[in-house]
Amino acid sequence: MPKTCLLAPAAILWKLLESYGHDPEPLFRRSGITAKMMRVPGARASRAMNDNLWLQATQLIDDPCFGLRAGELWHPSYLGALGYAWLASATLREALQRLVRYLHVLTKFVDLELETAADRLNIYLTYKPELTYVPARTDQFFAIILSMCRVNLDQGLNPLAVQFVHAAPPCMGDFYSYFKAPVSYDAEINCLALPRDQVDLPLKGYNPELLRMHDEIMVRHITQLDKENIVERVKGVILDMLPSGNVSDDAVARKVNMSVRSLQRSLKQEETTFGTLLDNVRRELAEDYVRDPNLALTEIAFILGFSEQSAFARAFKRWTGITPGQFRQKALA
Repeated sequence: MPKTCLLAPAAILWKLLESYGHDPEPLFRRSGITAKMMRVPGARASRAMNDNLWLQATQLIDDPCFGLRAGELWHPSYLGALGYAWLASATLREALQRLVRYLHVLTKFVDLELETAADRLNIYLTYKPELTYVPARTDQFFAIILSMCRVNLDQGLNPLAVQFVHAAPPCMGDFYSYFKAPVSYDAEINCLALPRDQVDLPLKGYNPELLRMHDEIMVRHITQLDKENIVERVKGVILDMLPSGNVSDDAVARKVNMSVRSLQRSLKQEETTFGTLLDNVRRELAEDYVRDPNLALTEIAFILGFSEQSAFARAFKRWTGITPGQFRQKALA
């Protein structure tokens, strides 16, 4: 399946062009995109379309810092279910982990990686080789991420440092004014470093019910996009089957029209196993469920497909280092 990106975020570039007094319609049309296409839920664009948009916009807008203005223009709806899941997350760390996990629903051309250091959480941004490097596109990406973090936590949140692969622009002062942090250029990798003591603070917008709903939407989107990706197909089936309590490699193999042996062999080629995927899906859901005081721990064990609460408690302690009860008490304190 060819790599694509979600078309909805292109609305931010449309707004950027309008904010500089340009009519975006002709530019988008030359890239093969119409306003009507952008309103179709789930519509996607090719690499060439995306590249053409950014290259034309860079030539048209007489401001090397125009990508920074995207931080003022983004809206959760441009990111689909991921945007609303972000707003409902429990902490910034979890919101960022969710962004990393589901990023390929938005774009197949970008990778994000999180690294926890002594005093910071580093967010590394890299592009696939086939994507043309456009500095303004990177500026937009980090501007939006920081804006999303500020909306969720506090407008006074400032990174510890920001670094860009591209050369220093003539408007470096604008970068410092927006990020309010040391900014470096000609770096080996694009990186936004957030203070570690801020990313684990509880967020006021946390909503476990909305979070579960949008997470499930994202998992199904990934499954549809990666129909040839056996790992995502299996994770999607596991998610559907968890409440039944009958989640086995045999049952999942039937759902994906494979024999158990073929499924095991395919997963081995992806350097994983059925047990690992089952454990990962449960772990991704468990903390959000436990944070919800409206769900009894026995009910959560059932939802996650455990036969007994004691089995769930052992698994949860293995994942987090503490029991579900201790985790809930700490989360609600």
